[in-house]
Amino acid sequence: MKAGLGLLTVCLISGLSAAPALGSPAITHLTAERNGETYQASCRLEGALTPDLEEEISAGLPTSIEYRLNLYRRRTAFFDQLVLKRRIECTARYDTLTKQYTLTRRLDGELQDTKVTDDAAVMRGFMTELHGVPIVKADDLQPDETYYLKAKSNLGLVWRFYLIPWPMDTAWERVELTRPGGKSVATHP
Repeated sequence: MKAGLGLLTVCLISGLSAAPALGSPAITHLTAERNGETYQASCRLEGALTPDLEEEISAGLPTSIEYRLNLYRRRTAFFDQLVLKRRIECTARYDTLTKQYTLTRRLDGELQDTKVTDDAAVMRGFMTELHGVPIVKADDLQPDETYYLKAKSNLGLVWRFYLIPWPMDTAWERVELTRPGGKSVATHP
């Protein structure tokens, strides 16, 4: 009996420690560049739309993916200063009667974009790609300071062993804000 309980404990602990590594999504192609008077961010979320998540969407359940963008000012003797936070929420809702997806994107709670489509590929692109998200006006930044952008995505909860809610999110990705004409590519924090 003791050996069976010990074996069960070892299996649970090893299963929980491996849980974050299973099918981990990641933010890729993160860029932050100046476009006119505004800095804009773009990125792609890889490995997010699992077959289970796509099945939930096709069953008509509203599904959201949240992106968090944080802008920091680098300081030498202190912790870096958080300048601003942006929260982007992409939601897909499938209407089983009309066979169409209603896609909405909110930036800091305000509706930015709405689309209706019957193409699953368009839905996948809308949910997993951000293009030209306004971050900050160039005039709001101090000219001789160094700034960088960190991005993360939250996909909600997944259930481990049908009992334990486990947050499914990505690691932070980081990219420097570039001067006009330059382009930055993401690095790990």
